[in-house]
Amino acid sequence: MVFTNPGKEFVALGLGSDVGLFVAFVGIGSGSGTVLSTQSTLLAERDRNALTGSPNFDTAQKVTFQADFNTVEMSGTTLTEFGISETGSATNFPGSMWQIERFGSIVFDGTNELQIVTTIDVI
Repeated sequence: MVFTNPGKEFVALGLGSDVGLFVAFVGIGSGSGTVLSTQSTLLAERDRNALTGSPNFDTAQKVTFQADFNTVEMSGTTLTEFGISETGSATNFPGSMWQIERFGSIVFDGTNELQIVTTIDVI
């Protein structure tokens, strides 16, 4: 069976079209290690914010999401991971991350804001 280009486009549009059922939040944390496809949570989640604006569908078969975190939220954070989710609570809805990214640490001292822009490419 072949997953056709129109099928991929439909899936990408669906991922960002209904923020109540699909991706609507970005979580940040300080966990470390390799991300496995079996993981569904951040290792050490610190905060989770709703998407800023609407998902971007400008590129075929892709959907881009953005979230912003202010200086108060970021103060004292050593950021090493983020993920996207359909829910706004890691406590009430654990295991809800659809995509997780880990990277070298970034330290926030209370003077920096953070904007995360991430894209899902349906291939």
